[in-house]
Amino acid sequence: MVGLIGIGLFECLWCVSDLVIKPRKLSCDQIFKKEAASKKFDEVAYQAIKKTKFHIRSDFDYVISCELLEPELKAGQAKENKTAILCHGLGFTKYGCLKYAEVFLGLGFRVLIYDQRNHGLSGGACTSMGYYEKYDLKKLVDWCVSQFGEDCKIVTHGESMGAATVLMHLSIDQRVKCAIADCAYSDLELLLKHQAKQYYHLPCFLIPVESFLTYIRTGFWYREVSPIKSISEIDTPVLFIHGKIDNFVPTYMTKQMYACKKKNKAIYLVAGAKHAESCCKNRNGYTQKIDKFLKKFMV
Repeated sequence: MVGLIGIGLFECLWCVSDLVIKPRKLSCDQIFKKEAASKKFDEVAYQAIKKTKFHIRSDFDYVISCELLEPELKAGQAKENKTAILCHGLGFTKYGCLKYAEVFLGLGFRVLIYDQRNHGLSGGACTSMGYYEKYDLKKLVDWCVSQFGEDCKIVTHGESMGAATVLMHLSIDQRVKCAIADCAYSDLELLLKHQAKQYYHLPCFLIPVESFLTYIRTGFWYREVSPIKSISEIDTPVLFIHGKIDNFVPTYMTKQMYACKKKNKAIYLVAGAKHAESCCKNRNGYTQKIDKFLKKFMV
């Protein structure tokens, strides 16, 4: 009986570990159709703009699927050497970033979207919630510098897991001019404890055990995915964004990170927005806040 209970517990822990490192995912085509159907981006405008699909190889020897979108400049608008790299959230693909791409294209940026590891058309054996993903983002910055020169002004933007990736990347790469973190979690272990209680009714003490199991399977501990630990040590300007009624990734996590960062920061909390809804809830306000932030800090 004890043996059966032990086997059952191990299977439970394995399944919960899978929720992190092998999440349920949709394909690029499914995400594109879903986002287009819900009018989160202008499909006609997307089809009309100049874009280039390509692949780069990660430092871990898998392919990263990328797409570069070129802005259509307005009359009298000068072409600037600036690029926005956008990072999608858990279970999504690069096409989940198209609503944000419209914001940056409108501000005159070329936009680089890509599938994070173990998502979409990119390789990678597992998802690491930002731990390994930050090195892929660094690889994309390398590519931008090689293509557009060292004078290219690079901004990173991420949603949820992508936002955690953006923040953790700042601790290993100082070439980014500004970063925007939309509904980022401050610490993976704390997030999983919150979600275990809120959504799965599991005891929080299982999370450290989960972390050990995940480490054996993938080589990273949950405690190593902690954007808040990097925030106080970086000078790169960061705009923190979060929906005020987000319970999936609690809003207080962004407030804590904002308070922890010593300087070069801004925060935008969106009324009535749940998880990853801020841009769609108030597109004009979202765009204006980003534009104001970049004009202040992107020098």
